[in-house]
Amino acid sequence: MVKYKDWLIKVFIYLTLIVVLAIVFRIAYFIVKNGINELNIDFLLDNPKGMPLGTEGGIKNAILGSFALMAFAMIFSAILGVSCAMYNVIYCQSKAIHTIISLTVQCISSIPSIILGLFVYGFFIVSLNVPTSLLTASITLGLMVFAFVEIKIEKAIEDVDRQFIKDSHYLGVDNTYMSRKLILPLIKENIITTSILAGSYAIGATAPIMMTGVVYMADSPRSLLKPVMALPFHLHMLLSQAVKVEKAYATALVLIIILIILHVVSELIMRNIGGVIVEYFRAKKS
Repeated sequence: MVKYKDWLIKVFIYLTLIVVLAIVFRIAYFIVKNGINELNIDFLLDNPKGMPLGTEGGIKNAILGSFALMAFAMIFSAILGVSCAMYNVIYCQSKAIHTIISLTVQCISSIPSIILGLFVYGFFIVSLNVPTSLLTASITLGLMVFAFVEIKIEKAIEDVDRQFIKDSHYLGVDNTYMSRKLILPLIKENIITTSILAGSYAIGATAPIMMTGVVYMADSPRSLLKPVMALPFHLHMLLSQAVKVEKAYATALVLIIILIILHVVSELIMRNIGGVIVEYFRAKKS
């Protein structure tokens, strides 16, 4: 009976894996099939043209704007997420406060991104008179991925050998020095990879940036207080016009390629593949 149950579980797992892979490959095939013909150097290095806008030209400024949004969102979420995680694990001595912080982070993670966009619009743009810009859009995306960063970094800190922390306390080392010299160096790969994954999540968001700093046509990002273009919003506008849909598929293909690259880079950093390759060639030379 036990073997029969184990067999059923294995069958269910393999069937689920096959279904998921089939769906993923079907989506990828559909996007590649419809967008590959429009994907070329001119499409990547030119700006939208034509009437309606985007029926000709390319997506250069949308790519640059997306990377700018991703970079500032990564910085903003990393500062908040790492600081909150460090406090909650290392500094916080009250179980009640620890529970409140954890509950708050969990609640933030479940807030719809459009609500975060509405908050930034109401607080920063309307109340503080900050112009709709790269800054406000980046803050929105940073808030959206903050909970992801905080939870992942908190888990990384908790996975650090507790004996290291105890030994530091026994030696009279304060929490600040221990955090800078022991904890942060041990989890630096986690911080980098988590930030990259958070950036890959942020770069594909559309709803929260529609009202906070992204426009259909803008110059390449040169100022934090100017609006920018972004790939997901450009894709949304192309599809809503229902004109030159092939360019929309090509835009989606570029976005997917960027996401794949970001995930591969994060995996390489996490597994220290670069360091392994360097050590391999050093060993061969010696």
